[in-house]
Amino acid sequence: MVRSMKTVPLVVLCVLIIAVPSVWANWVPDGVAICTTAINQWLPIIISDGAGGAIVTWYAGSSGGDDDVYAQKVNASGSVQWAANGVPLCTAMGDQDLPMITSDGAGGAIVTWEDFRGGRADIFAQRVNASGVVQWTANGVALCTATLDQSGPTIASDGVGGAIVTWNDYRGGHNNDIYAQRVNASGAVQWTTNGIALCTATGLQGYPMIVSDSA
Repeated sequence: MVRSMKTVPLVVLCVLIIAVPSVWANWVPDGVAICTTAINQWLPIIISDGAGGAIVTWYAGSSGGDDDVYAQKVNASGSVQWAANGVPLCTAMGDQDLPMITSDGAGGAIVTWEDFRGGRADIFAQRVNASGVVQWTANGVALCTATLDQSGPTIASDGVGGAIVTWNDYRGGHNNDIYAQRVNASGAVQWTTNGIALCTATGLQGYPMIVSDSA
């Protein structure tokens, strides 16, 4: 699989909130620093925390050269809530890239990503609660470790504390197919091992997007 080039490092995330002037006056000019470590941070993705703030996830280089996944919460006043420079969601060997995020419905989040700890791209996920404590197996729960590569995960809440994740899947060989997996609030996968096939038609299927069907 050809991986995308990294082009622009994230050092400071600027979070914009549309609000009355008395609210945005509390934020630091030019944005609140979410992570300012010396090693580059990439591809921030953000969701509401449900209480006027936000939870941000990104991937970052490490001293060992691999990419890891982190998250940080910022409240409505612009103060970061979790560990300085973010909570590590996965620091396993190999690269962990391209995280995507959804709410866990309880002030925390579920994050999924591409994971290369096994040598090929697989799909993993981790839940972090409202206090910034990871809830599942250290370095995440495997959603798909099928043969060849799985890439480009997207995620949506399942409406009951878990999530549904979909991705590009190359297990069929030359053709790229679309698979999905559901994980509950406790980190247990709910569907067939390595996910259910949504489309295995002839030719290539790619870039899936997902939205919750919960009311």
